[in-house]
Amino acid sequence: MRHRRTLAALLIVVVTAGCMGAVPGLGGAGPIDQTPDSAEAVFHVDADGLEGDPATTTIVESLSEENPSVEGPEEVGSDFEDEFNVAPGDVSEVLVFTEDVETAGGYGEQSVGLIVHGEFDSEEVIDGIRNQSTDLEEVEYNDHTLYAGPDQSLAGDTAAVAVLDDGQIVIGDRASVESVVDTTTGDADALSGDLRDEYDAATDGALVAGVTEFPGEELSGQSVGAGIDTSVLESVTLASYGYRTDDQTVSTELRLHTESASDAQDLRDVIAGALVAAGDTGYEDLDAELDEIEAEQDSDDESIVVVGYEGNAEDVAGVIETFLYA
Repeated sequence: MRHRRTLAALLIVVVTAGCMGAVPGLGGAGPIDQTPDSAEAVFHVDADGLEGDPATTTIVESLSEENPSVEGPEEVGSDFEDEFNVAPGDVSEVLVFTEDVETAGGYGEQSVGLIVHGEFDSEEVIDGIRNQSTDLEEVEYNDHTLYAGPDQSLAGDTAAVAVLDDGQIVIGDRASVESVVDTTTGDADALSGDLRDEYDAATDGALVAGVTEFPGEELSGQSVGAGIDTSVLESVTLASYGYRTDDQTVSTELRLHTESASDAQDLRDVIAGALVAAGDTGYEDLDAELDEIEAEQDSDDESIVVVGYEGNAEDVAGVIETFLYA
């Protein structure tokens, strides 16, 4: 099983689904209710909401036009369908989670699972994966069949796939897949507590959103230049992100939870200073968009710092192109 390609293809498909047409969502429990309570970070893509979304379409098409070597949505979708027997438009919702934030950054060490919902025949997905790998092992686990491959690249564990229901599959390292199966069958608790509460808030109206336990102690003290004091990150316990659009307007919001209002004030001041320091890049368009980023304490909870941005989709695409190609 070519697990690295599996993860990349799924993520690209859900991000580009808005340019290709997604399908109405399925009823019943969503993937968040199949996510284990042991998850430390969760990332969600609402492919239904991305369907024909003007701003997202503008950004994706602009990037593919700027660099001809970058495959556009149609090419990526064709590759995905050939490998997995799933048309990109049939992917309705995707949730990615990890049970270990500290190792999530390095390939070869991650604990990661992808829960995919849509209008597709789950058995055809298995057939597609089986066609790509002749040495899949079928393992029975908690009344589900796991299809495990020889890839040892994830957390030292084999990669695995399981069918949760029609139009519902989970892909990841075997331990993560087993956790999702246990949660789906009711033998383990679904995500709850502060992480779930923040997930619900972050995904409200968002096309793309994520929430994570924040390893502030690890990041504290790391040098980022410009005399920026990163010790304030030690007080950050939780972070979330949301991407929303309104016609051609894009808005993003980063929420950083700290231990107290005074910690949040210190963090807000450092972020504001960092934005000023970063605001003279030599690229006029980029500097203009950096000026649009604001950092403030949440009016309802002053222990939270909200870093927000709002801009035109074409300007956002231009900024991304500057980062990628300048």
